[in-house]
Amino acid sequence: MQVKNKQSLSRRQFLKGAGALAAGAGLSTFGIPAVIGQAKQVVEMWMWETPEQWKLVEELSGLNTKFPDVEFKWTALPYADLHQKALTSLAAGIPEGLPSIFRTHNPYYRPLVNTQSIMEVTDQVEQYKDDIFAPIWDEGLIEGKHYHIPDDTIVNMLGYRIDIFEAAGLPTDPDEVAELLATYEDMITVGQAIKEATGASIMTMNANSTVFNNIAAQNTTGPFDAEGNIIFDSAEHIQAAIMAKKLWDSGVTLEVEGPQEWQAHKDGQIATIQYPNYLDFVLVANAPETAGKWRVTKLPRLNDNSKRTSIGAGLGLVIPSIIPEEQQALAREIATHMRLSVEGTVAHMKTFSGAFATYLPGLEAMRDEPSPMLADQFTFQVFLDVFAEESPFPRLVTSAFESDTGTAINDAMFRILNENAEPEEALKAGADSVRALQDSRGIK
Repeated sequence: MQVKNKQSLSRRQFLKGAGALAAGAGLSTFGIPAVIGQAKQVVEMWMWETPEQWKLVEELSGLNTKFPDVEFKWTALPYADLHQKALTSLAAGIPEGLPSIFRTHNPYYRPLVNTQSIMEVTDQVEQYKDDIFAPIWDEGLIEGKHYHIPDDTIVNMLGYRIDIFEAAGLPTDPDEVAELLATYEDMITVGQAIKEATGASIMTMNANSTVFNNIAAQNTTGPFDAEGNIIFDSAEHIQAAIMAKKLWDSGVTLEVEGPQEWQAHKDGQIATIQYPNYLDFVLVANAPETAGKWRVTKLPRLNDNSKRTSIGAGLGLVIPSIIPEEQQALAREIATHMRLSVEGTVAHMKTFSGAFATYLPGLEAMRDEPSPMLADQFTFQVFLDVFAEESPFPRLVTSAFESDTGTAINDAMFRILNENAEPEEALKAGADSVRALQDSRGIK
């Protein structure tokens, strides 16, 4: 038998043969071993920030060193469009056009899990359990399993203006302010003193559910329990609604929002604000004139059981389970490096000022990172300390009806604040409307 010189094999023949082998083996590009000159594997992530920001995360986090054969593609989509496209494609079970990773907000977590088209990652994240914020670990559990790599979260404290407190003859040391504003009743009393001395309002408040939700989060897991049952008509929520109504009627809050709110902050018309960790970069963008005029302290209590901080719904990295297995495995490794390593999380937090990863070693590495807005305080240091001291409730996102629930709560609080509806009755009516939806669809 005559053997042809192997160097006489043309490039076209080689590529044709390689393509036939790949097709015969049912392989995607993620399953073909790397060869000299082969294009890098492309791993795409959908998110809503800018590609330039994520390119910086890529460069700072060591992704290129750890995954030298990967080309990263950062695709920015509007927040609502991203989640709608993800849910539609996953529910239809159509892998074409899907990225390897979605960055998602946890109010969409249960609907994504319900598509049965996202990857379970319980075994992957289990080894990191002790290094993940405990409330975030609980937030990610659905029937004992995890379906996302935990991403950022929100920790809330109370921000206050040093200059306004000083003008009113009030203390400005964080511990002293925490004692001064120990309860929401104290907020009203101190608000009256500030109003009289300076003309400033104690806080902003509009005829919606924002303040109610913030107060309720200090005593509950939010609108749902761990099984997805509606609980926003519980005794704790009713008490939060009553306090929100007292604040609304007190005359010491300011009804303003949007650009007008930021202008009010610039003009020194608002003495305090619920200060989530990410407010650092929001204030940089919207009220940079207030830099160095803020400090943070513990939130006031609603009652003796209140946590003096709270957790907001976090983020997660979700991987479609309908893409090829090799692609899933690589995406899981990359997502784990980005969100469950010191290098990955520090790169993210340095790129997005005030962002709060859920990986504790990464947060600890940021303790001495200066705040662009706070006076004599370090954001990560003070937020980590209050979190450790208070052990706040998780913000559970265990129902597919998060959006409907938000609308029902908002409508109920509008009636309570503007129409003097009885809190227990209004909240129960809203809760029952969502329970009816759950029953009609047969899902939580």
